[in-house]
Amino acid sequence: MATGSRTRLAGLLPDLEGVDARPYYYVLPGVAVYAAFMLYPLVQAFLMSFKEFTSITGANEWVGFANYQQVLTDPLFWRSFANTFLYSIGLVILPIVLGLGLAVIIDSTDRGSVLVRTLVFSPVVTPIVVASLLFVWILNTEGIVNSVLVATGLVDQGVSFLGTTTWAMPSVIAMTTWQRTGYFMVILLAGLQGIPDSVYEAARIQGKSRWKTFRYVTLPLLKPAILITVIIGIIDSFKAFAVVFIMTGGGPANSTEILGTYFYEVIFTNFEFGKGSAIGFILFVFSLILSTLVLYLQSDGGEAT
Repeated sequence: MATGSRTRLAGLLPDLEGVDARPYYYVLPGVAVYAAFMLYPLVQAFLMSFKEFTSITGANEWVGFANYQQVLTDPLFWRSFANTFLYSIGLVILPIVLGLGLAVIIDSTDRGSVLVRTLVFSPVVTPIVVASLLFVWILNTEGIVNSVLVATGLVDQGVSFLGTTTWAMPSVIAMTTWQRTGYFMVILLAGLQGIPDSVYEAARIQGKSRWKTFRYVTLPLLKPAILITVIIGIIDSFKAFAVVFIMTGGGPANSTEILGTYFYEVIFTNFEFGKGSAIGFILFVFSLILSTLVLYLQSDGGEAT
């Protein structure tokens, strides 16, 4: 009986005889480094989310799902969650629309395209701290924007863009859009340049207008590139931190509090490490769900519905 079981089990396993194991030795150091610095901390953080630290020294006790319950019943968490969705507009919709428009313009003409690419892409390589401080200076009550508004008579005195609940989030979104448009433009431009010219020639022969060609030919063939930018934008929106932290610190009145700054405050201000770990894994789950949803909607299954 045991012999028969072993025989059936051996039939399910791959035959490793004659397999050259040397290539696996080359990737073994990389796997070991990844396991030591990524997988192990990830597992430890997951276990920490079920504990409550009583001191910074490491004394802790197992509390089960109490940290998750505390997070999900915190009104500030849901406020930051809603703000994160609003902020994601600056990382998904606006940069993709603007990047696609610029990519189409650059792809349709060669004159000055190198200069335009350089100017549009320059914000991408600008350090996030420098870019955020630059916008803080520009949007200051005595900054360039307010100077122009006052000089043209549109306002009587400088507007506190980063100090009011009305303008704080739009200001942060404007900064994010400025920095991310060039990055998405490069991805979409690569997708446009990968479309064969014969497809456009066939559309011209059929007498399709530019708009119909763009809508029924370019956009469907550009679908993989657009999908990549959407997924990148969603993931980046849920792990964003530096822009909001530098420009507004989550204020005023938590109007720009996003999940990244909320996570930072829980761990590094309140020293609630268990609750912070729970927030981190909630962020991971939300990012995974949204990315999977986007992939499904862009797949044949989504089209079938």
